[in-house]
Amino acid sequence: MKYLERVIGSGLLSNVKKTEYITAFEQMKISGRSYKKNEKIFLEEDIIDRVCIVDAGSVRSEKIYPTGEIHIVDVYDEGAIFGLEIAVSRTRKSATDFISNEETRVVFISMASIEKSSFEAKIRKSISYMLADENIRMAHKIEILAERGLRNRIMTYLRILQKKAGSGTVTVPMSREQMAQFLCVNRSALSNELNVMKREGIIDFKKGKFMIPD
Repeated sequence: MKYLERVIGSGLLSNVKKTEYITAFEQMKISGRSYKKNEKIFLEEDIIDRVCIVDAGSVRSEKIYPTGEIHIVDVYDEGAIFGLEIAVSRTRKSATDFISNEETRVVFISMASIEKSSFEAKIRKSISYMLADENIRMAHKIEILAERGLRNRIMTYLRILQKKAGSGTVTVPMSREQMAQFLCVNRSALSNELNVMKREGIIDFKKGKFMIPD
């Protein structure tokens, strides 16, 4: 069954018995769509009434201000769910744009079909855990932006990725421009500081892979 493994891997059915996976899957309205790089999936103020899972590629959430300044809120890798807090909100209106970061495929699950499913209570429980995880991600973002110095922001961000990965080598899932937008800093300043930190032996990196020496 197309997308079954992706839906299971997302954790949406974590409170459903394995023997009931297929039945639960069949009760939900599931579809998929492919997007080209930088194609808009949802725009600010769009209604998001579906659970959205990144099946392949990655998706970025960004906010564009009247000045033209762009702020990257987060980047969602393969297997991640995005926009969930919007899909279960009262208005279901997106507060940001969701853009394909590369060639991307997204799996959509209708919230209406979940609500009609005999597994709604169990799926809602899984969703509550996912929302708690999303709150933790946002708390980390606040922790990063609370740092005043650019170097401190960089190190805080890399340490969070390091802790999550359980490894001294981590992958930043963004371009340098997007990383600067995520950290709310100037791209040139970011590149300069990264190079200085590399020369000082504080970090090492090659493209998107970063290592923090012990």
